Amino acid sequence: MTKTFTAAAAPIALAAVLTSAMLLATNALAGHQYRVAVASHETAQMFASADVRRVVVVGHRVAHA
Repeated sequence: MTKTFTAAAAPIALAAVLTSAMLLATNALAGHQYRVAVASHETAQMFASADVRRVVVVGHRVAHA
């Protein structure tokens, strides 16, 4: 047992820091995607509530000889 406490604790501390950084980055990306989804949904709702006009086109077939 020639390792000191500092040498033994360094990898554990590094793993904890990297894990925390990955969790924070994932949370930031998910938060951004959530905001984009909410904005997209609000835009879709805005256009869905607009007046809609329906047009029916009636065509007649012409018999070719």
